[in-house]
Amino acid sequence: MRTVFAGFSYKSADLAAEEKNYLENHVRLARQLPGLRRYIIGRLRAPAGKQSPFFRAATLSFDNNNEKRTAMRDSSVAQPLIDDSEAHLTGTRWLELDSEVIVPFTSAQAGKDCFMMAAEFDLKLNGDDLAAADKRYLDHHTQLARRLPGLRHYLIGRLAEVRGKKPDRFRMAMLVFDDVEALKSAYRSPVGQALAKDEEATIANARVHRIDAIVQV
Repeated sequence: MRTVFAGFSYKSADLAAEEKNYLENHVRLARQLPGLRRYIIGRLRAPAGKQSPFFRAATLSFDNNNEKRTAMRDSSVAQPLIDDSEAHLTGTRWLELDSEVIVPFTSAQAGKDCFMMAAEFDLKLNGDDLAAADKRYLDHHTQLARRLPGLRHYLIGRLAEVRGKKPDRFRMAMLVFDDVEALKSAYRSPVGQALAKDEEATIANARVHRIDAIVQV
């Protein structure tokens, strides 16, 4: 799969007008992208004592990069979507990952509220090479994470080069729960505590986005 993560804010200070345009126009156009398999939007929660770098975020998944490229460059809604983005969005952080689903989002349906934790990160080598660290991440860390109680969806992937620009992190993961309390409860569980301990040993340079989200597709 090819998954896009886009974080952004609005150009105008008129938040109500920008939200209205985004929800009624931008999202409507994006939902029409051919080959779109999953589309989730949401508002970011600021870290404690800090300001969030974006107001909103969206994730869009396609079967592969060719499907994504065709939808976003050549389809009938591509240019209107680009025009709307240029007119209304600013500070966009655009990431793409070659992704795989670890836990399918079987309960997903349009309009479903959920909570997403999306993390960009590197791997600690701990004396190994990157291939060995990646193997441990896939064989051990993801197997722990998939057992988190209440986990509704789990997608991982390596971040890809986009338009000749290399990503500043190696991997990304997206975990979806019913709400933020479900995530907190999951991390208080024995599996969650083991996962948090393994994160300390495995994950480096993490950039975490916490999103009050709504499934669109």
